[in-house]
Amino acid sequence: MYSLVKQTSYIIILSVLLALGRYSLLDDYNIFESKKSSLDNSENIELNQILDDMSSPESIDISMAKSIYDQDIGIFIDARESIDFAEGHIEGSLNLPYSSESDYSKEFLDSLLYADKIIITYCSGEGCSLSEDLSYDLYENYNLYSVFYFEEGYPDWEKLNYPIKKGYNNETFDIEGETFFTFIDYIIILSICFIICFYFTHNYKYLIPIISRLILGFIFIYFSWDKILSPDSFAKLIVNYDMLPISLIKIGALILPWLEFIIGVCLILGVVLDTSATISISLLLLFILMISQALLRGKSIDCGCLLSDINDLSASNKRMHMIQRIIQDICFIAYAIIVKYRAIFRRVND
Repeated sequence: MYSLVKQTSYIIILSVLLALGRYSLLDDYNIFESKKSSLDNSENIELNQILDDMSSPESIDISMAKSIYDQDIGIFIDARESIDFAEGHIEGSLNLPYSSESDYSKEFLDSLLYADKIIITYCSGEGCSLSEDLSYDLYENYNLYSVFYFEEGYPDWEKLNYPIKKGYNNETFDIEGETFFTFIDYIIILSICFIICFYFTHNYKYLIPIISRLILGFIFIYFSWDKILSPDSFAKLIVNYDMLPISLIKIGALILPWLEFIIGVCLILGVVLDTSATISISLLLLFILMISQALLRGKSIDCGCLLSDINDLSASNKRMHMIQRIIQDICFIAYAIIVKYRAIFRRVND
């Protein structure tokens, strides 16, 4: 037990040191960055106060909407149908026709999440509830919390001769996406076939732990590498879980990929296997817990497991992708358990 704690401490310390080294090479990775960093506090005291106190989407008047527009600190979203949008809309706004059955594309949701701007929805003004409904949908179901709805809408904006545009544009988002087997799924299926074959072949049972640790080690390195290269992108995906403050998320986004990488290297090299397997099981259980709670809370997000595996999936397909990741993690836990109790296979072979 003492050896396990000691080796785990060394691995974590090494991960932190490597993370600090990586942090020193990043020019624009501010751990203590505020979510409102794009706002000029001196000009937006009222707006900042609203953001601090927000527990649901808020209504704003046309003067505040215009101020946000002029400072380019907001994204305006037209909740009307495409034909109404084409007849006239706030210049630079996006068109997202709202309905209770809407299932937005990942491309659209990511564009809002990563923009780090306030979101303002609008529609046809008095008597039109589409903007309010859309703002609540984005807030409650898609984890977009800096959301306002502009009640006076397009008619009042047009009356004041504020910037407008007519016609369609390429910023109209629709439902899209489908899910399919990933590269990792094929590795899992192939490895399971080999393990089953070796299990029923007496002379080759000893290969099962070797195959398991090599595959698990490869998976950890493969999953960690792009997160090491792009910790900011990884942090933005972790934000989707809505579990931790942004500063802790950014610290974790630096350290966790290095921890995965070190564990992967140890597994492939066959060193400190008991400790590596134990940490692997703990990490994978944590990943399953995080994804599961997100599913139970009705979230449709990219899990952040593999940055290069992000696809343009609709909300429903993203939920399927999250379930797919849970199944993968369960398989990885099975590999880690085999590595942890590899002596059983040696005894059976003897």
